[in-house]
Amino acid sequence: MKHLAMFPLLVLGLSLWAGPQTRGGKREMPFVRQAQVGKAFSVSWDPSGLVNGSACLFRVKPAQALRALHGKWLGRQIFFDFDASTGTWYGLAGVGLDTAAGTYQLALNATALNGAHVSSSHSVQVGKAIYRTDRLSVPRKFTEPDAEMRVRIRQEQALKREAFRRVTAMRLWQGRFVPAINSVTTGEFGERRTFNGKVQSVHQGLDFRAEVGTPVSALNSGRVLLAHEMFYEGGFVVLDHGYGWLTLYMHLSALKVKAGDRVAKQQTIALSGESGRSTSAHLHVGVRWQGLYIDPAILLNLQLP
Repeated sequence: MKHLAMFPLLVLGLSLWAGPQTRGGKREMPFVRQAQVGKAFSVSWDPSGLVNGSACLFRVKPAQALRALHGKWLGRQIFFDFDASTGTWYGLAGVGLDTAAGTYQLALNATALNGAHVSSSHSVQVGKAIYRTDRLSVPRKFTEPDAEMRVRIRQEQALKREAFRRVTAMRLWQGRFVPAINSVTTGEFGERRTFNGKVQSVHQGLDFRAEVGTPVSALNSGRVLLAHEMFYEGGFVVLDHGYGWLTLYMHLSALKVKAGDRVAKQQTIALSGESGRSTSAHLHVGVRWQGLYIDPAILLNLQLP
């Protein structure tokens, strides 16, 4: 493996959080790219120590000029863009939280300028992250909803399934993703949680300390898929950033956008709150890639062209 440049870590204001290297219980993962050289392509990825829940930036340097490049990873399509300044194609992907440790194949298919088709397969190792457990208490209605609430929950689940099915075949984001709020984290991605000693779930995002009414900004540019009040999520906004990447913002007290709106990176989209299944005022931020929940902390640390 060829070791390339190390990426700097993102510091969130006064936060004590410094990315996945220091978050409780999870083993250290240095943000260093590694390369694998094949006949047709030189392939690198960041972070090099992929684990279940990781975002992943694949970089492909071809031996000849290409007209187009497509990839397959974990049964999902990777959309590649060309960076003319470095002669490199890059594709943003992820590893699902439930993905088992092992070796997985990145399949690449390219069209050269002369029309010839080139394909290659590259082995990528995925490790297993250790996530902690937590016990929380919430109002009884969130663990034992009545018949009326169960109807509402089913309707909202259908609404989310429709939104989450979206894979926009164009890139709407610009450059790296940035924090929605300047604060410390109070809840980690991947935590196994038990509510009221009964209901078990996995925390599929990051929680940030936030007083009610704190402005919440978009992690990147995109389009609003959902802006709705939900039973569990409370005030809920979902942004589509293209290529199957979505960001989710929960427990909001006020929504500043509506479905269909185009938003810019760092634009205020809502105010934080404590609505829905929440133990206190805070902001929950989630990230999805083509149906997989991804650790926002790792995505925020990737240096995207």
